[in-house]
Amino acid sequence: MKKDYSTRLTLIQRLQVDRDDEQTWEDFVETYKNYIFVIIRNFNLKQELNEDLLQNVLLKLWKDLPKFEYRPNQCRFRTWLSLVTCNIVKDYLRSKASNNAKKEVQYEEALESMSRVSEPEIEKLAEKEWKVFIAEKAYENIKADLSEKVRSVFELSMQDIPDQEIEQRIGIASSSVRVYKKRARNALIKEITRLNKELDCH
Repeated sequence: MKKDYSTRLTLIQRLQVDRDDEQTWEDFVETYKNYIFVIIRNFNLKQELNEDLLQNVLLKLWKDLPKFEYRPNQCRFRTWLSLVTCNIVKDYLRSKASNNAKKEVQYEEALESMSRVSEPEIEKLAEKEWKVFIAEKAYENIKADLSEKVRSVFELSMQDIPDQEIEQRIGIASSSVRVYKKRARNALIKEITRLNKELDCH
């Protein structure tokens, strides 16, 4: 059964009114934490630093959401969120680098690496990673509604396995392979469209 996602704007508005609304905050985190994490991960930092930064981004968002101004006519939500994430990560790294008596190289190098990434590059990254993020979330939502055979056919096809081999593995006719792939793809496209509208509305 598909999850009933609140729209991005509704989630943020509710948190701006009451950031201690635990259920709304949990919905926000569940909806966007993987996307935030993948943005952080693209800066090629150490794994343990990625985890720390995710928590810092979420904490900062929780503290500052009431003050955030989202300008819907100027950028998509995913771009806004990625820029906010990058700024928070930069501030965190800058603080660690300047307050670290030992001058650990990882903070200096990470900050230098981030400073070379322009805003247009961040927007391009946000667009690319959003597509992956939404596709994965969409399939997670629909796969329970697909029959076992349809799900198996689609998952094998996504591994670039030829139809003839899929036919042999599952024991179905080649015509059924094509029908099942189309059925799964149509359901996926429909769910991707729904999620894009709800989670990245203008």
